[in-house]
Amino acid sequence: MEISIIILCLILSAFFSGMEIAFISSNKIYLEIEKKQDNFISRILTKLTENPSKFIAAMLIGNNVALVVYGFYMGDLILKWIINLGFHFSDLSSLLFQTILSTFLVLITAEFFPKVFFQIYANSLIKFFALPAYLFYRLFYYISTFFIWISDFVLRKFFKTEGDQVQLYFSKIELGNYITEQMNSVEDDEEVDSEIQIFQNALEFSGVKARDIMTPRTEIVDIDLFDTVTDLKELFIETGYSKIVVSQNSLDDIVGYVHSFDLFKKPKTIKS
Repeated sequence: MEISIIILCLILSAFFSGMEIAFISSNKIYLEIEKKQDNFISRILTKLTENPSKFIAAMLIGNNVALVVYGFYMGDLILKWIINLGFHFSDLSSLLFQTILSTFLVLITAEFFPKVFFQIYANSLIKFFALPAYLFYRLFYYISTFFIWISDFVLRKFFKTEGDQVQLYFSKIELGNYITEQMNSVEDDEEVDSEIQIFQNALEFSGVKARDIMTPRTEIVDIDLFDTVTDLKELFIETGYSKIVVSQNSLDDIVGYVHSFDLFKKPKTIKS
C-alpha cells in the first residue's frame, strides 16, 4: 500500500512539474490557434489560459501536496527498510539518510526528467493533458486564489509594489518558431507557399543590417514604363525575380514595381 501511494505521488508530482514548465514553454501562437478550434479541448485550453497566474499556482500547490504525502510515506518506508535490514543508525543519521534518498528519487523521477520531457514537447503535451490539468486546476482554484491574494497583499503592504501578472503575450521569436515548425512539417514533395517564405524572411530583418540587403545601382534590374508586356515577361524569366522595378526614362525616376502575379491578369501594357 505504501509503495503504491509513493508511486502515485511521484507520478502526480511529475505531472504537476511537467505541466507547469509546458505551460511556460509552450508556443503562445500555437495555443491561440488551438483555442480557436471549435472542440472540447479548445474550450478547456481557453479556461486554462484565462488566468495564467492561477493555473501556475494551482500546479505548484498540487506538486507540493504530492511531495508532502510522498515524504511522509517514503520516510516511513525507508525507516522500515533500515530496521528490517538490521542497520543501526542514530536518529540524526537515519533522518539524513531518509532525506538524501527520498530527495534524490524525487529530483530524478518527478523533477528533472519530467521537466526536460515536457519542455521539449510542450505544445503537444499541454494539449494532451489539458483535461486532467483542468480538473486539478478547478480542484485547487480557490486555494491558489487565496495564496495569490496573500502574496499580492504582502507585496503591496510591505514592499510597496504590485504583484506581476503572467500574461500570454507572444513574441516575434515565437511567431518565427511557429512558422518554422509548420514549414518543417511540410513533406519534401510539397511546396511551401511563397508568401509564407517571404513572411518568415521578413521576421529576420531585425537582425540584418541595411547595407547587407542593399542592391548597388548598377545591379538594379528595371523596365521602362513604356516597354512591352512581352519584354516584361522575358525579364521575369531571365532574372527569376518576383518583382521588377518600373522606371520612366531612367532609374532616377522610379514610378513603381510590377509583381509577377500581375501577369496573370493579362495586362495590355505595363502601365495598366
